[in-house]
Amino acid sequence: MTSTRRRLTGVVALAMAGLMVAGPAFALDDIRDRIREVEEQQEKGQQDQEVSQQRQEELEHELSETSVELQAADQKLRETTAQVERARLDLTLAEDELAAAEAAEERIAGELEVAYANETKIEDSLAENAAAQEETRSAVGSIARESYKSGGVGNLAMTLEVLSGGDNAVREMSMARTVMRVQDSQIQRLGTILAEETAEQDRLAGVRRDIALLLAEAEATTIRKGEARDRAEQLKKDLEALEAQQAEDKAALETEMAKLEKTLAQEQQEADALETQLKKLAEQKYGLKQDEKAEKERLAEEARKKKEAEERAERQRKAEERRKAAAAEEERRKAAEERQKRYHDPAPPPPVAPAPDPAPVPPPAPPPGNGTLSWPANAPVTSEYGWRVHPIMGVGRLHAGMDIGAHCGEPVYAAASGTIIANSYNNIAGNKVILDHGVIDGVNLVTTYHHLQSFARDTGPVARGEIVGYSGTTGGSTACHLHFETHENGTKVNPRNWL
Repeated sequence: MTSTRRRLTGVVALAMAGLMVAGPAFALDDIRDRIREVEEQQEKGQQDQEVSQQRQEELEHELSETSVELQAADQKLRETTAQVERARLDLTLAEDELAAAEAAEERIAGELEVAYANETKIEDSLAENAAAQEETRSAVGSIARESYKSGGVGNLAMTLEVLSGGDNAVREMSMARTVMRVQDSQIQRLGTILAEETAEQDRLAGVRRDIALLLAEAEATTIRKGEARDRAEQLKKDLEALEAQQAEDKAALETEMAKLEKTLAQEQQEADALETQLKKLAEQKYGLKQDEKAEKERLAEEARKKKEAEERAERQRKAEERRKAAAAEEERRKAAEERQKRYHDPAPPPPVAPAPDPAPVPPPAPPPGNGTLSWPANAPVTSEYGWRVHPIMGVGRLHAGMDIGAHCGEPVYAAASGTIIANSYNNIAGNKVILDHGVIDGVNLVTTYHHLQSFARDTGPVARGEIVGYSGTTGGSTACHLHFETHENGTKVNPRNWL
């Protein structure tokens, strides 16, 4: 692109320097040679401009897609960030629950300590109870054995001795009653001890059940809360990793978008520079055309004057010949009259009238007027030139032409006479014809015809109204139509200014 701009700048500088030196006094052939050079550079410049335009459209399309991707990435990042915040909250709740479980474990540990102490106390009590039972049983057994040895407390001899009033018998009877009371007391104590043992055994079983339940509860609580914390921690880590990846993707898209915007800005600068050079070439071409016109007029004037001089000389020559012929004829007539008088000859035939002067050659016809462009297709306008929402990309952008709703296969006509400088294809314009109409009203006018189904002509001259292609829907098109553009010195303008 830079080399093209340098080439165009060199040509413009050369042509302008040539004009400043020689002015309109250039020979017509020299002027025409320079016009052809400028036209060749214009054609190359327009082709470069077409390539630049295509690159800009592709960059804008890519930029639009990247913008959509960036919006989606930003939305995903916001959603993931919200999920991370929820995961952090869940983790906090899980950690709170774990802390509560740990507190419950401490409580359960305290209760277990008390339960274990009660268990030990009950076991000691049961041991004491067992010793008391053994002691009581031993005492009762001793009494029973002694009573058995003595024949029993209520034997007949003791009864008779008591009835006879013997003191020994009374004492023995009293002792016997005392032994009986002691025996009954030991038996009652043994029953009490047995009842206490049963109660302590039941209490011990209950304490041990409580201990088992507390242990199971503590274990289940610790496991459940630990698993919940682990899940929350893993979810937090996964979401943070996803958040980091999405932030990285978003940053990459922002970098790519900045790069595209920079490239598009550079491309636009090159396009602006190319447009400036094309405008200078168009102005130069217009100046050369004016010089050509002036030179033609000068040559035509010279030719007219020369022809008039030749015609005047021819008329003078013929007049002189007629005068001489008339003088000779007069001499012949006089001689004939003399002969007739002398010899009585018959009268001579009347002189022949001279031929009239030829009609002057009319001056050359003036060049045709500029006029306006014809409609390129027989169909209504469906979208005017101006800003609109792009039907495919869905973003606002300049619609740099006019859409005409011609059906597929309908003919597309040259809006004016000119030269087809390119039949091309790209992903945006599809099949496209570029028609150069030369300098009109001081600007280089070019028309382009987009989305064609096919071409009807190769490159080269074409007349107004001649078919150049057929309407279609190729390239970035959603339906059959003709996209028609007008370019003034490389700048896209509203076609209605020329139609």
